[in-house]
Amino acid sequence: MMKSLRTGLALAASIALAAFASALPAAEEERPARLDAALVKLEATVAAVDQKTREVTLEDADGETVTITAGDEVKNLAQVEVGDRVAVEYLEMVAMEVMPPGDVEMGAMTTAAKKTAPLGEKPAGTMVQETTVMTVIDAIDKENELVTLKGPEGETKTVKARNPANLEKIAVGDKVRVTYTTALAITVTEK
Repeated sequence: MMKSLRTGLALAASIALAAFASALPAAEEERPARLDAALVKLEATVAAVDQKTREVTLEDADGETVTITAGDEVKNLAQVEVGDRVAVEYLEMVAMEVMPPGDVEMGAMTTAAKKTAPLGEKPAGTMVQETTVMTVIDAIDKENELVTLKGPEGETKTVKARNPANLEKIAVGDKVRVTYTTALAITVTEK
């Protein structure tokens, strides 16, 4: 099960990267785009488990412990034993793409998916959520390297340009697609 959950996390990352890459503008358009991603991996050992209170104490390699309460969505808690290994992988990605004004409509959309281990197996699960927001460039302040984006509901957000040279490649009215993706995989394996 752990392999399939890691595969699911890798697949989520691949889909997001492929979608971002296929949406990149052609080189001659020279429209700014960027992708930032971070993956955090944590491992711990089950130091204690109380099935009545659903409290699980985890210990990391440095001997630090934390006690968490497993919610009702953890349907296989009865299979968790002291000494079991818990692995957590968390992926967070933000993709930004500037597009010329045109037929692209303003809006926001969120999709989510999850998969859990079958009843009777060690607890495991994968969750992926992706939110895409289409905004429009409302103002550009080249002197202060700022861009103001207007969201689908008229709200505005001013951001500092990471690469000031890109300010020469954009214009008021250009659309900016921002996609935020998170993926979480948790597995419990026998000691």
